[in-house]
Amino acid sequence: MPIDTSLAVGFLRIVQVRATDPVAAEVRAVELVGSEWSSSSYACENRGGAPYLTITRIGLLSWWHRFLGAPSGYMFFAEDGVLMPAHNRFSPGRR
Repeated sequence: MPIDTSLAVGFLRIVQVRATDPVAAEVRAVELVGSEWSSSSYACENRGGAPYLTITRIGLLSWWHRFLGAPSGYMFFAEDGVLMPAHNRFSPGRR
């Protein structure tokens, strides 16, 4: 996906879901991010296929973190793993 003068090859998206077990949490998280991505402006700018989503970590949240919720938006990365300097990168649906 083009960002400024470079291409982003990956992104990080933190999500918070309710589930009865870790497998259900993974399924819900992938569904949530896939649905969110397909309706965002990023999907139109994406030069590759649909994103391949990988769960890197799951866990139980404390009551405080459940109350605050997960941060929204995407963080995009270049091929070498460097964070891309994109305006509005933390706002889903905006670029």
